[in-house]
Amino acid sequence: MTVRIVMHASSLPDGYPSDERDQNYEDTSGARYAYTVQQSGALTVWKLEGGMPLPDVEIVYGPTAWESVQGDARSQA
Repeated sequence: MTVRIVMHASSLPDGYPSDERDQNYEDTSGARYAYTVQQSGALTVWKLEGGMPLPDVEIVYGPTAWESVQGDARSQA
């Protein structure tokens, strides 16, 4: 499933259109995306490709950068 993140308007660069706050990480035939929220509030987006046993970190957003997230939550275990 695609991971969809809505960014806080205050975390966007000056002049960035506030109606374009969505960041999307869309699954493809070769990759899947998932996310975890750390105890600190940081949001990590993970990318799992092909037959790889462990996902790679795609990006990490600080706790004040994002407002909401939807998609596949990855187990932190």
